[in-house]
Amino acid sequence: MHEADESLEDSVLNDKTASVLLLAHRRIDLLSVDKMGPPIDITCSHWEKMLYKTGQDSGRDDIIRALSNEILQTIRDIATHNPLFRENATFFPTRVDSTDPYKLADFAASLTTGSPADLQDVLEEKDPETRLQMALELLSKERELSKLQQEISRKVEEKMSETQRKYMLTEQLKSIKKELGMEKDDKDILLAKYRKKIAAFPSVPEEVMEVIDSELEKMSTLEKNSSEFNVTRSYLDWLTSVPWGECSKENFDIKEARETLDCDHYGLEEVKDTILAYIAIGKLKGGIQGKILCLAGPPGVGKTSIARSVADALGREYYRFSVGGLSDVSEIKGHRRTYVGSMPGKMIQCLKTTGTMNPLVLIDEIDKLGMGYRGDPAAALLELLDPSQNHTFVDHFMDVPIDMSKVLFMCTANDLENIPAPLLDRMEVIRLSGYDVPEKVQIAENYLVPKALRESGLLPEEKKESTTSSDSDAEEESKSEPTAAHTTIPESLTITKCAIDKLVRWYCREAGVRSLNKYIEKISRKLALQVVAEEEGAELTKDSARKSDSWVVNENNLEDYVGKPIFTSDRLYDTDPLPHGIVMGLAWTSMGGCALYIETQAIKKGTDSEGKRKGGGTLKVTGQLGSVMEESTQIAYTVSRARIAEIAPDSSYFDDYDIHMHVPEGATPKDGPSAGVTMTTAMLSLALDKPVRNDLAMTGEISLTGKVLPVGGIKEKVMAARRAGIKCIILPDQNRRDYDEMPDYLKEGLDVNFAEDYSTVYEVAFLSNK
Repeated sequence: MHEADESLEDSVLNDKTASVLLLAHRRIDLLSVDKMGPPIDITCSHWEKMLYKTGQDSGRDDIIRALSNEILQTIRDIATHNPLFRENATFFPTRVDSTDPYKLADFAASLTTGSPADLQDVLEEKDPETRLQMALELLSKERELSKLQQEISRKVEEKMSETQRKYMLTEQLKSIKKELGMEKDDKDILLAKYRKKIAAFPSVPEEVMEVIDSELEKMSTLEKNSSEFNVTRSYLDWLTSVPWGECSKENFDIKEARETLDCDHYGLEEVKDTILAYIAIGKLKGGIQGKILCLAGPPGVGKTSIARSVADALGREYYRFSVGGLSDVSEIKGHRRTYVGSMPGKMIQCLKTTGTMNPLVLIDEIDKLGMGYRGDPAAALLELLDPSQNHTFVDHFMDVPIDMSKVLFMCTANDLENIPAPLLDRMEVIRLSGYDVPEKVQIAENYLVPKALRESGLLPEEKKESTTSSDSDAEEESKSEPTAAHTTIPESLTITKCAIDKLVRWYCREAGVRSLNKYIEKISRKLALQVVAEEEGAELTKDSARKSDSWVVNENNLEDYVGKPIFTSDRLYDTDPLPHGIVMGLAWTSMGGCALYIETQAIKKGTDSEGKRKGGGTLKVTGQLGSVMEESTQIAYTVSRARIAEIAPDSSYFDDYDIHMHVPEGATPKDGPSAGVTMTTAMLSLALDKPVRNDLAMTGEISLTGKVLPVGGIKEKVMAARRAGIKCIILPDQNRRDYDEMPDYLKEGLDVNFAEDYSTVYEVAFLSNK
């Protein structure tokens, strides 16, 4: 054995393989391990050579012969099922004596896949009959296992054969039906579907039809499993999803359109008149061409919601998408078809969703477009929103010209300054100013209060009238709708006009009505809680419990529902006249108009160690002012020094004092040139030691020579002045047209002076002061 190991090692080193067949010829019993080695040294006892002698016991001989025959027969049976046994059985005649029960049992056990414990039991058994019996048991188990394996293999083969048979028959059936013209394959069905969809459209442009025919021809030659087939299929899906020539029927009834617009929105007359003008032109010409409108105004004035009403008034489909923060050109122009997961842009998706070529598309928050490494969406919108170009709008994915000239585009923005000039030039801008107090009260009474009470369950829902309905339909409808508990609503429950007026004046001073709507909803929720709690007898907290005997919400108990007023005074200074150096100005922001004060204070020169004066002639400004407003302070300072030289030639005030100018609410950023005249007046008030009346406010940009230049937001500024209790206003002369277009109720009780030069401002502010 040692020599065999050396030869095996040499053969392995020589990159040759060798196999060793070992035949055990003696059994031993291990008594002890004397040395672990190597080599290992043990003490063992050898078994005597076991030979079975026949003729000594005829009965035992018959049993052993029968067991041996049964083992041989079992081996033959297994060999018919298991090819592995058949291969091993070939060694049996040459290597094993079938008359030796010991060797026959060992050979039979070696053929099985029994567990090591079972095989060890066969090796340890000395009795030939018992050993044969144990080997036969292992062979019997192996035979049953081979039969089970053969049965499993047969079932799998049958299933595979059946599947293949069905597949072959199905393919033959398809071929037969295709030959007879009874059925087409999946590709033919797709091609037929596309041709049917194209035939259903009223009119497909010739250029588009050429592309579709080319794609259909290419698709017919492609294999269904190829990647190009899926790309072509996706392209044809979108080409046949555009509603070529489909247009919704438009409404040309001006009276009906006016009722639709007035149903959900109060005011907004300029928007409504513009839409009615389009309808009138459409009635005269037989159709309404697409336009591009931009509604600009502060938040909460109804820019987005009016678009839905406009679509209903025109009878058009409505589609809205927001471009706020959008920085990917592909959202507008689509992706190239070479990209994985590519899709058309929003406009193609809009046409597919609405199913018409003339929808109303609302592009929301167009002043908040982003710009990143994926391009500039504002530049991509130039083609879409240009009436002279959008009749041949080309999407990157579609790659065919699409007529967008019939689409009515409406855009919303809070600040027009953030819209690029080329894009703004393509739009018709309609400015929506904020609502004043009477308008907010009307909106709350007619729209917000009924809606809030209805949503809170304090008013019954408005039911649509139905012409005919069967009892079964009514019963099914009642079952589908959730049933409400029967709660008695007090008839006197209401929110008075005085309470709404107080809400508007002292809680909600923003330009829109969103904050007002939130307060009204808060009142409605608390009323609903009180109604249900009192009916059930539930106990409420001190803040939620009803504190008056009436269900009427008026100006006296309004604080019980919404808390203390947010605004306690319209003015920062209540004295009349104002302190020297303080003047009220009027400003406009994206949130609406507001009144703000310009404060100035003089700092007298000091003296140095030699007795000479130091300082003087400088201007310091605070209040978080923007760059434009800071430049206005420098211009106002120069104009003030020039005017003081004319008014009081002997005055050296600006040489003797430093001026500190501050605009209150320092945490709020401020910018713009419209406070120029206010700043100049404040510094002259300080230098001349003349106060300004407390009911005077002014606005206007001032030039270096004293010219008063026009500013924007006149209506919003006048509304802010009325809220602050101002009686006298100074406006630039070039804004006279803006003031004349204002409603009469906003002008009532106001003394308005128009200034072309600062001399007019000086006269009103100082010379007419009593």
